[in-house]
Amino acid sequence: MSVWKLLSAKAHGVADFGSAGALIAVALLVGGSRAAVVTGIVLGATLVVVSLLTDYPLGLFKVVPFVVHSAGDYLGAAALIAAPFVLGFDDSDSGLTAFYVLVGLSLVAVSVVTDYGDPAREQHAADLV
Repeated sequence: MSVWKLLSAKAHGVADFGSAGALIAVALLVGGSRAAVVTGIVLGATLVVVSLLTDYPLGLFKVVPFVVHSAGDYLGAAALIAAPFVLGFDDSDSGLTAFYVLVGLSLVAVSVVTDYGDPAREQHAADLV
């Protein structure tokens, strides 16, 4: 699902955990309606869990193939972009709406440039055999 293979699996992991932390922290620090805050916390926590389960350098349990993780990135990005409008907080929480849309677009950008056949990840898999 990658167009350009510019970003390593490790760098992708850093982006995942950074995005997750930012989603949770900004939601809690900025505040807003219950729906707006819960959206950031739930989607950020989901990204942490999926990342910990992913078979890439920063994954802890390595049970989700990295390519499958990429599909989750696109799904999560779509959820971030759509949530403010679907849940109806786009008018009342415009700051969080803009932030979620930007993070969603950033997740798409990271996914488009990630090398899902990253040799560092493949070497780790070979070491397990």
